[in-house]
Amino acid sequence: MPADHFRTAICTDYERLLFACQRALEILDHRRQQIGALGFAGKNIGDELLCLEAAYARAYAHLESHDENCQLCRFVSKLGHRHFSSSPLAELEKKSFV
Repeated sequence: MPADHFRTAICTDYERLLFACQRALEILDHRRQQIGALGFAGKNIGDELLCLEAAYARAYAHLESHDENCQLCRFVSKLGHRHFSSSPLAELEKKSFV
């Protein structure tokens, strides 16, 4: 299981920020598709897209900042990046079956 799954199960702040980031991206993508399909253009449309892009950028920045500053998330991330085969537990399991 990837580290992000553990993080969302453990850190509610990370989960909230992750969902906010995903939602901002979905809104931006949906609006871009609408604009493309309907052929909208103009300054107001450009401004709207810039605002949606900025909202996504802010949400992503909050997620990244949390990821860097939350001790719990850093710990879980480190656990997720470890290779089990090189861990002491894996060595112990190998010896018990030999």
